[in-house]
Amino acid sequence: MAFGDVGGAVTELIVTCQTPASGGVAISKGDAVILTGDYEVDTTTTAEDVIFGQAMADATTNGEAIPVKVRGISIYSYTGTAPTVDGSAGVLASATAGSVKAPLSGNGFGVNVKVDTSATEVHVLV
Repeated sequence: MAFGDVGGAVTELIVTCQTPASGGVAISKGDAVILTGDYEVDTTTTAEDVIFGQAMADATTNGEAIPVKVRGISIYSYTGTAPTVDGSAGVLASATAGSVKAPLSGNGFGVNVKVDTSATEVHVLV
């Protein structure tokens, strides 16, 4: 079953956030982002950081407005061992900017609903 074949609408919530006020910014559409301040998001992560959402546009300048999906189905690139689909497992940030990974312990963020190992992508209900 491919994404979108679930037989009904998937509700999404997208909020407007901003990039950090200083430092480098390299956010690509589809990246996993973390919350770094008041409505401020970035892709600079360490392994096991909690994901806030998915960037819905590219951003390269400081203080730039950026839409972020915080509810719905997000498709993330993953690193390392493939995440599992078991009804409770989710993902956490990997040390690779914009990517996620299976958590070392606990359930992580969201619920994995599909893993595509050939594309190294995981579909997460958040």
